[in-house]
Amino acid sequence: MNTPALRVDIWSDFVCPFCFIGALRLEQLAQQRPLDFHWHAFQLRPAGSPPMDAAKRKMIAEHTPKLTAQMREEFGLDIARGPLDIDTRAAHRLFAAAQATAQGAAVHDALFRAYWLHGQDISDPAVLGAVAAKHGFDGTAAISGSDTASEQSVAADVAQAAQYGFHGVPAIVFGQKYYVSGAQPLAVFAQAAEKAAAESSL
Repeated sequence: MNTPALRVDIWSDFVCPFCFIGALRLEQLAQQRPLDFHWHAFQLRPAGSPPMDAAKRKMIAEHTPKLTAQMREEFGLDIARGPLDIDTRAAHRLFAAAQATAQGAAVHDALFRAYWLHGQDISDPAVLGAVAAKHGFDGTAAISGSDTASEQSVAADVAQAAQYGFHGVPAIVFGQKYYVSGAQPLAVFAQAAEKAAAESSL
């Protein structure tokens, strides 16, 4: 008897290091048990945010060597972070549009990797357009915002995060019951998934 895939809802932003780490660990968990990922948009620095101050930039710079070492040790990846202080709304819209083409998961991963491994500006329409083209679809309308469906999808995700009281990401809900905050160790994710799956089978 096949084990049904457990639904996992994740609110995240592509420029959040903990979101990328969390995504990679969730992919590891998916090698152990079937999971049905539902990614939701969250913006750490939406349009209109004040410029990132010097103290925040210094803190990020000081944390980068630790992050670099962690990514290399745990995942074998060398990071090259994209620019700070960017608006990721268009990237989230592109992902929303990609889901209608069955390329959602691949585009989601590509956006993380474009920013964290290739140092690209994922607010740049040219960068986003290249991601879309590589995955076989035209993302022009989603990137520009003229595609109302993708914009509405992002707006709904952001509103739902606010309704749930999520102030930081990643925010992960296993089986629509168990909430886990942050890029927790794989064992924590596995435990939450096990509990959610056990309850759903009752």
